[in-house]
Amino acid sequence: MEETALSSFLSGFATAYFALQAYQLFRRENSSRLQRVVAIIFVQWALFNLKDFLLTVHDYHNQNVHDILVMIDGTSLIGYTCLVYELIHPSWASLRKILWMLLPYIPFFVAWCLWHNDMVIRCYITCLFLAGTIIFLLWLREARHYVRYIHESYSNIDETDISWLRVVAWFFISCQLLWVVISIIRHPLTDCLYYVLSIILWQITLEHVLHQQPVTIEEKDGKEISTTREYAFAQVLPAIIEGEELYLNPTLSIKELAAHVGTNRTYLSDYFTHVQQTTFYDYINRLRIEKKSIPLMQQHPEYTLEQIATESGFQSISTFRRSFQKLKGVMPSEYRKQQ
Repeated sequence: MEETALSSFLSGFATAYFALQAYQLFRRENSSRLQRVVAIIFVQWALFNLKDFLLTVHDYHNQNVHDILVMIDGTSLIGYTCLVYELIHPSWASLRKILWMLLPYIPFFVAWCLWHNDMVIRCYITCLFLAGTIIFLLWLREARHYVRYIHESYSNIDETDISWLRVVAWFFISCQLLWVVISIIRHPLTDCLYYVLSIILWQITLEHVLHQQPVTIEEKDGKEISTTREYAFAQVLPAIIEGEELYLNPTLSIKELAAHVGTNRTYLSDYFTHVQQTTFYDYINRLRIEKKSIPLMQQHPEYTLEQIATESGFQSISTFRRSFQKLKGVMPSEYRKQQ
């Protein structure tokens, strides 16, 4: 009884948490499309937890109730899919796509209503697991393309990077595996763990989504790239970037730089990849560190690392530290002590 009461309490708490977060997101001024998508997902999760509270508080061990919960909870895959694809393809999530994703659920719902068979539930869970795996693998392929694009196009990626999804992915996998266990062997304590994990999962997601900036991947410019790779700007590019200290611009993009040197984004990106054998992001951050950060450390020992990062063109201390360690093999604080 105590375990069931704890499960009911946590389902009620989770309901309140998701409802409150959804309300705050909808009320947020100038909210992004991604934030509104997450708000709708939170409404979905609030309803999921509310039905758990209402259905299990009176009849926790009823098999039909258990099956209904499993069938409804399986639709959470739609919310996950909308989130991860909206991150790399702004405006991807739409009512039409949601309706299309709902169609495969209908045969299972009809089959269960007709037969109330355990085999239907097992097939349902198996298909959801396979579908989730396929969706995740397809997303990983596109996410790699997205990450490569932002590294090739921007000198600061603090608010466009999606590396934080690695942590979320592990929580997602843990939640889904736990959901499979709960679907087969229902116990109040496993439900409690699921409620706690789901709140942690979405709280981490929310903290990042509040600062995430959408990036639309542009198609390659129409101009053909020379097969001989003779870059007309190659001789003047370093002089322009270093002479005018363009690398100190914290929002410098490859599109801006291309316009500055009189070429196109695709051609310039190809130059960094094949000639410099690096990305625009790493190239600019290397200049920031070598031309500005290290001299500042040597000339102004009284400066904090935050000051050095800002004056070097970095938008955050975390990016400065990561870039510095990647280039020099040590953290900036350790490098400073060695001087």
